[in-house]
Amino acid sequence: MSVLAVLLLISATPLPPPEIVPQTDAVGTPGVRVGFVVEAPPVLVLDMLWDVKRFREIFPDIKALTVLRSTDTQADVKFDVDAIIASPTYTLRRTLRSQAGEVSWVDIGGDLKRIVGRWIVTPHARGSHVIYESFVDVGVPGVSTVYRDVAKTKLDQMVVRVRAGAARAVARTAPSAASSPSSP
Repeated sequence: MSVLAVLLLISATPLPPPEIVPQTDAVGTPGVRVGFVVEAPPVLVLDMLWDVKRFREIFPDIKALTVLRSTDTQADVKFDVDAIIASPTYTLRRTLRSQAGEVSWVDIGGDLKRIVGRWIVTPHARGSHVIYESFVDVGVPGVSTVYRDVAKTKLDQMVVRVRAGAARAVARTAPSAASSPSSP
């Protein structure tokens, strides 16, 4: 069987569903860990997850975002979010660690008590294995639970949007048929 035939067979096989696991972080903030496979190289997936301009493709509940400060490996970004039960504003410090395949974030101000999380992207036979971890404390007992419950209902949609964004990134980087030399 040719390499192309194997690749076509792999891409025709449905991807496994995301693994969603409720967790608590090291200081006791409840959250979630989601693991899933994306059919794109890790570098493309990590670039997409780092690109603040593409963030609303993954999280459409973000009404607005403003980059307050940015370097190649760190950005402070203010978010205005429609969270159904409220419309919080918060600022996250996002950090890119390319060699580790990680984008992490921590809140540095805003309406919520605590937000931390990260994306971890590693190689996988089908492209990349992606882990999303997010821990949020709204700061109001009971409201944090409702906020997390609403967010959990949107995780499958987030996975679909990450996979679609990665597919678009792959398509943008693929050599076009028009640019390849034709044979006589």
